[in-house]
Amino acid sequence: MLIAPVITAIALLSSPVASARPDPLQALADALVARDPAIPSVVMRAVSPSAGIEWSGAAAGARETGPKPLLERPFRIASTTKLFVGAAVLRLVEDDRLGLETSLEGLVSASTLEALRRGGHDPGRITLRHLLSHTAGLPDHTQMKAFPAAVTTDPQRRWRRDEQIALAMDGTRPVGQPGETWSYSDTGYVILGEVIERRTGQSLAMAIRTLLPLDQLGLADTWFETLEPPTRAGGSPPRLAQYLGDVDMTAADPSFDLWGGGGLVSTVKDLTIFMRAMLDGKVFRHPETLQLALAAPRPVKAGADTRHGLIFFHDRFAGHECVGHPGFWNVDLVACTDLDLVLAVSLNQPITRQPDERRRLVTDIVTAAGKPR
Repeated sequence: MLIAPVITAIALLSSPVASARPDPLQALADALVARDPAIPSVVMRAVSPSAGIEWSGAAAGARETGPKPLLERPFRIASTTKLFVGAAVLRLVEDDRLGLETSLEGLVSASTLEALRRGGHDPGRITLRHLLSHTAGLPDHTQMKAFPAAVTTDPQRRWRRDEQIALAMDGTRPVGQPGETWSYSDTGYVILGEVIERRTGQSLAMAIRTLLPLDQLGLADTWFETLEPPTRAGGSPPRLAQYLGDVDMTAADPSFDLWGGGGLVSTVKDLTIFMRAMLDGKVFRHPETLQLALAAPRPVKAGADTRHGLIFFHDRFAGHECVGHPGFWNVDLVACTDLDLVLAVSLNQPITRQPDERRRLVTDIVTAAGKPR
């Protein structure tokens, strides 16, 4: 369904940039931090070459006391990392090193298989497709009551992958049978992180950097925190402050969200470059892989505009069909192919005065981009 718009968007990438459009993003950023003091900062970037759009905006609230310019500073992108992890798995599929219908037996450690069986799951029936598309029937360790309490009580705790998998399995039952029910699961992507490491023989950070053209694309400020050094020569600027309500989580050990479900830090510039590269055929070897990544979205709940395909969320903003992936800190990376628009935002705070603040912001940006020139 989305293949034709994607091809159209790719063709537009090489078209001459039209006359510049007025940039509304700074006003949006200023207004947002002014009305919600819980938000430490807002950073955003939107690019549409065919519409002459290269917009950016950033504003600091009282809780962000670090250096400017804010737009150059990286931040934890949380679950938006799943786009990178999913793309890496699809690269392994392209190279015939993995198969989407391959079951987990033989792909993960004996301890992971044991944990899955303890949780009532049959690893022989769970495939990589199920894990990528959140249809494996796995619970989500981040939704266990013990997890957020443990993270905020001891923010310097160094979490291991097997601890998080065990937390999701102990005392729980399957959400549904494989392929039967859509249910978002960080645990599934933590297991995919293990699959990537075991199949490549590399650390997750090194495998992602080997499988995806991060360096070739010039993503100078995108890396797996504590798993590899910052990639910019001389080091990246300090990360933006990120809060969980009133709790400053900036210095928390990143291992609570590191092993595939999250873990990357990045900037709005790097994120928009990566998304555009995916749509431009610069991440996968074959166009069919992008089509596969975009295909077959299913509703995340009855009557919802939001759907999920193999690795992308599909949604409608201001009447436009868009794809992307959000992250815990009110991060979002979105592409609206009919507008040739890619945008990235981060509010650096999951708990905002308006619970849908990120969605409203994305909608405002898409609306502005879609106005006639």
